[in-house]
Amino acid sequence: TKILQLLLERCTVEESELNSKDENGATALFLACLNGHKGVVQLLLDHSERIDLNARTKSGRTAFISACENGHKDVVQLLLNHSEPNIDLKTRNIYGWTALMCACGMGQKDVVKLLLNHFKRINLNARSDRGCSAFMFACENGHKDVVQLLLDHSESSIELNSRDVWKKTPFFIACENGHKDVVQLLLDHSERIELNARTECGSTAFMCACAYQQKNVVQLLLDHSDQSIDLNARNNCGE
Repeated sequence: TKILQLLLERCTVEESELNSKDENGATALFLACLNGHKGVVQLLLDHSERIDLNARTKSGRTAFISACENGHKDVVQLLLNHSEPNIDLKTRNIYGWTALMCACGMGQKDVVKLLLNHFKRINLNARSDRGCSAFMFACENGHKDVVQLLLDHSESSIELNSRDVWKKTPFFIACENGHKDVVQLLLDHSERIELNARTECGSTAFMCACAYQQKNVVQLLLDHSDQSIDLNARNNCGE
């Protein structure tokens, strides 16, 4: 950090190439955030008037997205503290993923907590190019602690029954992927979950769990079926 401090103090933007990019489009700030170098990030933020804080890589990732998806909570906190109005918290990569989606998809519980503390400045229900929300990504990847965080926060703002481009819900996706613990969490909140929601082809979560031989999930759903799960549903082909 001492060498960086010298460069920042004695060089112009052009001389120090503060915003130069490597072959992947990464800047110095991006790489510092990617690797969780808190001290370096703080130095660069102290000279933020000379730094492009929202520079994008070729994949559309920013320093903020990178810190979130890699779970560097201290760096994320620095960026959040410095973000208004300089850092775009709603930015997306080329696949339409936001920082919150990336953190949820990677199971970065501590980062998700930080982002939820700033929920008024973040679109909690933003959708990716395939229509997935942050809640969907957490369910899809089986990150039950993150799912629990989002459920605890959801009464005011998070959509629990959103659908992707194939009309799959988070509950359907958790069943499809055999994530028993996540399915149990969602069943514990069954009064707020559409358990019999149908996909584009008319399939339900129960049908999908059976088709994919997710035995443990099927048993959970059978145990819950006396209340609300339709065991005799048919898809659009009548199967």
